[in-house]
Amino acid sequence: MNLIKPKNLKLADTIAIIAPAGEVQYDEIMKAKSFFENLGYKIILGKHLFDAERYLAGSDEERVEDLHNAFLNKDVNAILCARGGYGCLRLLKYIDFDLIRNNPKIFCGYSDITVLSLMLLKRSGLITFSGPMAQSDFNNEVPEISTQKSFFNVLKGCSEEYPSTEVVKFGEAEGIVWGGNLSSIVSLCGIDFIPEEDFIFFTEDVNEPAYKIDKMLTQLCNMKQFRQHVKGIAFGEFTDCDNEVWLREIFKETAELLDVPAYSGFKFSHSSKKQTVPVGIKGYLDGNLTI
Repeated sequence: MNLIKPKNLKLADTIAIIAPAGEVQYDEIMKAKSFFENLGYKIILGKHLFDAERYLAGSDEERVEDLHNAFLNKDVNAILCARGGYGCLRLLKYIDFDLIRNNPKIFCGYSDITVLSLMLLKRSGLITFSGPMAQSDFNNEVPEISTQKSFFNVLKGCSEEYPSTEVVKFGEAEGIVWGGNLSSIVSLCGIDFIPEEDFIFFTEDVNEPAYKIDKMLTQLCNMKQFRQHVKGIAFGEFTDCDNEVWLREIFKETAELLDVPAYSGFKFSHSSKKQTVPVGIKGYLDGNLTI
């Protein structure tokens, strides 16, 4: 895979905020806009950012238009998604992946945005970022300090260490760092989305019962290309799971089934405290994840 790493973020750069998924709240976006502007960044808001259609931030065509325009705009250095929810899966058939390949720049989000992150990596070769979003994380005058520190640290190209808290299956692994929100990843099953090279799988989710996490991990494990290329697992937070004992058992069974090292407790999360992760960068897993 010929990967493209976007240019690092610099102070006074321009950040475009777009909403490829769920409907956003005007006041929350304006708080995020003020936060970045007070730090010295310029903000451009997507033309259709505040549109609404059912539970979506406008029609599929409008949301794709904002995505394309953000990549095409030569003044934009980074694209920050507003929120997750649902909607990214609907956009895949409309996206011009060649356009994105020819205009690479930082693209950041998590939750449902995982769908776009993984497909931009797969189809455009663009290294993306699993990290905080405008409405979800930057809607306060002082967002969670650890979250914003990791966000700026990673996007500026500095090294970041990702510690785990628990050994699931001891060992070491190397490969590109690949993954994100588990339910969003599984929604891609049926299309070509898994890397063709070895990877360290990182994943997290929220409000999913243990049996559904079991089902989703099993679905991935049933895929030949996933089994062939996964070399290690970094389990993040599965917030508000109904049974933590079962969850640990599921993690262990998954690691044993795949016969790969695995660790848990990483700060990949839907909570306010989260670390930003480059998706597609080479990494090394040995308890900590080093990129």
